[in-house]
Order: sequence, then structure tokens, then C-alpha cells
Amino acid sequence: MSPRIHFKQALRDLRYDMLYMGEEIQKLVNMTLEVVINNNMEVAEEVLKSDDEIDELEIAIQRQCVLLIAREQPLAKDLRLIMSIIKIVTDMERIADQCIDVCTYCIKVHDKQYTVSDAFKRHVNKMAQGVSQMLDKLIQSYKNKDLDSIQEVRDDDDKIDARFTQIWQEIIDEMSQNPEFIPNGPDYIMIIKYLERIADHVTNIAEWMMYNITGEYTL
Repeated sequence: MSPRIHFKQALRDLRYDMLYMGEEIQKLVNMTLEVVINNNMEVAEEVLKSDDEIDELEIAIQRQCVLLIAREQPLAKDLRLIMSIIKIVTDMERIADQCIDVCTYCIKVHDKQYTVSDAFKRHVNKMAQGVSQMLDKLIQSYKNKDLDSIQEVRDDDDKIDARFTQIWQEIIDEMSQNPEFIPNGPDYIMIIKYLERIADHVTNIAEWMMYNITGEYTL
């Protein structure tokens, strides 16, 4: 195998590894969704145990990237791919951290009882669904190199931000009207805070994927 063919195969392997990590993160986000919506504490414990595996994936992929840059000194499009992957897997690892944070707070509040009047709880569930859908759409869009759908993912972040503001106010209102809720209100604020951060990282990944495909990075 010629050096050039070997290099191209290494790039394909690198892209495959990144997508594999993305699919693992996708599973983790969907598990977190199960915890938020169905109060599934067994799944929460599984999420908490996932940190080392994701960290190892990130380190392995970044090590591959550094070796390719050092050995091959890639230019233009190839260098753009490698640099994008370094950035993308960093955001993926942070998503895993945020999933752990969400599940940690879900464990703290899982014994609390709520009624149909607790609008904030329903909206937290919808927010979690929205974040999960963003990531699902992004991974499929990247596989298809569908720039329009990747842009839609970026636009979806505004919806998550708006929902965060709405739920935050609902939680504050609930705390002011129901003193018994005060000890748990901050825990719910942390849950939506970390969900919003996951959406931010998904948006970052979308921007780096667009850069990889087009060569242009836009904020």
C-alpha cells in the first residue's frame, strides 16, 4: 500500500471512529432522556458509570489526530478534517459529562411527587426530548452530508434556549408559591442548565461539521 493510500485509509478510520463516538454519545443522551422522563434510576446509574469509556474514546481519537498531523503534515481539506474531529470529540466528551450531571440531579429529586399542575416538569421532559432530537438529527445529517439539516440543528438551539428561560421562570414561580418545593427547585434549575449546555455542545459540533464540509466556520 502506497503512503498516500495508507493516509487516506487512516483518515477514513478516523472519521469512522468519530462517528462511533458520536453514536455512543447518542445512546448516552437517549439514556439520560429515559432518566428525565421516566425517572429510571437504574439507567441513571449506568450513565454515571460511562465516564471512563467516553474519556478513553476521546483520548484515543485525539492521539490519532496528533500522530497524523506529525507524520503526514496534511494540508487543506485533510487538515481541516483532522482539526474538526479534534474539536468535535472534545464537545462530545463534554456532552457525556453533562449527561452525568443531569442524572446526578435526577437521582436527588427522584422521590418527589408531582401533580398535573406542575407545568415545569412536563416542560423539562419536552426540553430533554428536544435536546435528544437535535443530536439524532445532527449525526444522521453528517452521515448524509446534508448541510441544510445541519443548519437546522444550529437553529434548534434557539428553541432550547427559549424553553430554558420559560422553565426557569416556572420553577422560580413554583418556589415562591410553594415553600415545600424550595429545597428541590435549585436541583431542577441545574437539570435544565445542563440540558441547555448539551444543546450548546451539539450546536458547536454542528458548526465544526459545517466547517469540515464547506471550509467555512460561521458563528
